[in-house]
Amino acid sequence: MRPVAAASEVVQQVAVGAGGAAAFLGVVGGVAAISVLSAARIEQRVDDATKKAEGYGIDLTDLYYDFDVPGDQYPFGDGEDWMPQSWKPPKTGDSKYLPTKMLGQIQIRLNQYEAIKECEAAGVEIGDLCVPFEDYDGEYDTNAKRLIEMRRRLEAAK
Repeated sequence: MRPVAAASEVVQQVAVGAGGAAAFLGVVGGVAAISVLSAARIEQRVDDATKKAEGYGIDLTDLYYDFDVPGDQYPFGDGEDWMPQSWKPPKTGDSKYLPTKMLGQIQIRLNQYEAIKECEAAGVEIGDLCVPFEDYDGEYDTNAKRLIEMRRRLEAAK
């Protein structure tokens, strides 16, 4: 093979490799940007749902810490070895859940509230579904099951 042809082939391989690396970095950068935008959108949805719940008078205090964890205690014995340096113990008012779970917790309460109001307006009996979970041994032992049953009864009443 001629030296010029060999050199040309090497340059072509480097160009293809550089293009692949640039494409890879572009994809990684795009995914990171989408992730940041997605996290911001979830935070916004949590804020919107919280405002709506407050407007309905729904109590969300159990979703937030009502005490300060003293000092810089790690919740897991050897945490200082693997926890990020930026970690701080929860303080009063901090969320107990990550944004996605927090959004789900608020949404189920909003959906139940709205279903209860619809049932009341339609005269549908749901007294057996609106009881505390403590010492409850019935079939509807989760909020999701109760909401599904409320909606089923509403449909049956139409």
